[in-house]
Amino acid sequence: MKKIFFLGSVAFTLFSGCGKETIGPVTDIGVYFNELQSSRGDWLELYNSTASSINISGFKVYDDPTAKFTISSGTISANGYFILICDGTGVGGNASFKLSAAGESVYLEDNKGNLIDKVTFPSIPTGSSYARFPDGEDNWKVTGAPTKNTTNGDVPKPSITLVSRTPLVPSLSLGSPVTVSATVTDASGITSVQLFWKSQSSGSFTSVAMTLSSGVYSGQIPVASAPNKIEYYLKATNTGNDFNLYPVDAPTTTLSYLLNTDPLPQLYINEFMAFNTTCCPDTDSGVDEYDDWIEIYNAGTSAVNIAGMNLSDSTANPFKFTFPSTNPAKTTIPAGGYLIIWADESGPEGVLHANFQLRTTGEEIGLYYIDGRKIDEYTFGAQSEDKSWGRETDGGTSWKLWAIPTPGNKNQ
Repeated sequence: MKKIFFLGSVAFTLFSGCGKETIGPVTDIGVYFNELQSSRGDWLELYNSTASSINISGFKVYDDPTAKFTISSGTISANGYFILICDGTGVGGNASFKLSAAGESVYLEDNKGNLIDKVTFPSIPTGSSYARFPDGEDNWKVTGAPTKNTTNGDVPKPSITLVSRTPLVPSLSLGSPVTVSATVTDASGITSVQLFWKSQSSGSFTSVAMTLSSGVYSGQIPVASAPNKIEYYLKATNTGNDFNLYPVDAPTTTLSYLLNTDPLPQLYINEFMAFNTTCCPDTDSGVDEYDDWIEIYNAGTSAVNIAGMNLSDSTANPFKFTFPSTNPAKTTIPAGGYLIIWADESGPEGVLHANFQLRTTGEEIGLYYIDGRKIDEYTFGAQSEDKSWGRETDGGTSWKLWAIPTPGNKNQ
């Protein structure tokens, strides 16, 4: 570590990726912040740069000096790492604060109350981390390949973010190519960005050079002529010939879309409640919980298994929640029957628990087929407590306020 410090009350100066900062007196014991991630699962990595193990029981980590989190127990081996999950719970050894996605400062104290490190980090793209290169040195950089609980290596890898495709829901009837776009950054410079794609029927990937325009790299997947599954991933290489993949374990994991011509099932968003306080309890957790719910009605003459189909509270994101295929008995709607979905962000409670809640002030609900095609959508306004909003007749066109909700039963 290249640090300059003085004893007593003289300020300590730290040179980091965010510049030079004055943070007060410090004791350098060889334990430092080494890497962190502030989106999609916040965590901090501590690194022991010494040749001996260090007990960090009683050390404090915080982003607010009035609310310091104490590490109850832990030891970092010589030249080893320690991961602190920052989920805001303070439970099970996890920190009682989260890291700001917009960037902030975090501090590390030893068990005597001495400040031993601080880092100020910027906004970090989802899927990337902020790390020292090499471990324990003052060169902080954003890297597109987080190395949680392992060495950061000597140089960061390109960061691939904001990956999108247009159209989001491709269709054979449109007869147009699919454009894949991404933002790619690297401190040393980018030499190439490639799009690899294949159809399920072909079995081999084709490489397409992505071109840069207005800060965004884009490449096209050609028009398909028949129903198929298209898989794709990205590769970015920097001037040091270091590369990163998106997804990071591609081609084991890939992005994909379906080109499908199945007729859409006769399913309807039939009734819902977005302001549930005493009506209609969800008992899947073992206790009564008054969660938001959505009723789906099957107007067809055959049972429909909705596994693989999608539910969302945003028409711009039809793939927000995909029904799992692990319990067909739960996800199958009989002909003329109903299914209640709990919009409670409580996935561990079962396959019928979506990863979003409904706004009492109003928003959108959408039901989409396995390929993202719209089955049904509805936009609603402000809701009333313990009253539902639903179709006047099952599958009908007119909607009304239901003072006595009818979840799982005929609207009448």
